[in-house]
Amino acid sequence: MYSLITPNRLTLLRIFLSPFPCLLLLSESYSGKISALIAGFLLGITDYLDGILARKHKKVTTIGAILDPIADKIFVSSVYLVLVYLNYFSFLPVFLIILREILVSFLRSWFPDKIKISKIAKLKTLFQMSFAGLAVFLYVHLPSYISLINYFLWIIAVFSYISATPYFCKVWYKVKEFKKNLKNFFKSLISLIYPLGLLLTFPLAKNLFWINITALSFFFIKRGLVKGSPKWAYEKIWISLFIVMMLILEYMYSKSLFLSLWLILILSFVKDGLKSLKFMWRVLKLQ
Repeated sequence: MYSLITPNRLTLLRIFLSPFPCLLLLSESYSGKISALIAGFLLGITDYLDGILARKHKKVTTIGAILDPIADKIFVSSVYLVLVYLNYFSFLPVFLIILREILVSFLRSWFPDKIKISKIAKLKTLFQMSFAGLAVFLYVHLPSYISLINYFLWIIAVFSYISATPYFCKVWYKVKEFKKNLKNFFKSLISLIYPLGLLLTFPLAKNLFWINITALSFFFIKRGLVKGSPKWAYEKIWISLFIVMMLILEYMYSKSLFLSLWLILILSFVKDGLKSLKFMWRVLKLQ
């Protein structure tokens, strides 16, 4: 049985099934929301089962340490953005929460040895996942308490940045020593306008919001799979600039992002998705 259910496969299962509770939430039915709560709970449990399995069977691997934060970021960002689309959450605190994940993903791709998952970061993820479930529960069973949701959402946002403070401090001291690749580091920093563009245009995407979520998920996967700053850490800046310019121009001209988002879906699959999926398929077969 263990040969089929390995820690890494369990983590990959969480990545592949992250859209499932989102789809259930979008059904807007009572049974769909309850099913989404159950599915989200079960996926959240796998976040701890994979670690328990890895330690029990002495299968703690580098790949597992890389995949685990990827799965957490995809799950939280997907669910939170869907809750924004459904008007359960305000956009601004969710924007800040996901911005934190984008920044940490970027820094981890350059300094993987400096940014390892801390206990406070794990606690942050637990709070984020639990709060999403609590928010759905309040909307379904205790609508009189809905007004409290966004107050607590701001607390989650603040705590998310508190949990990232040790990462930022470690990287700050490392950057000052990082003279050889400092130019490439700052060039790569410009490429962050791509995920930021996806995030900022989410409220404007309307029914194509799922493209923003999908492209962001591919970004988290690809960034998370970078180890020791190989070529994936060096983004082609012109691609990011082209995508953002395309979004701006189409919205200025037609007040729509229809063509831009479909093109982004294709580009993100080619740019980030194919390599990431191939890598995960190898992990699925071997581990």
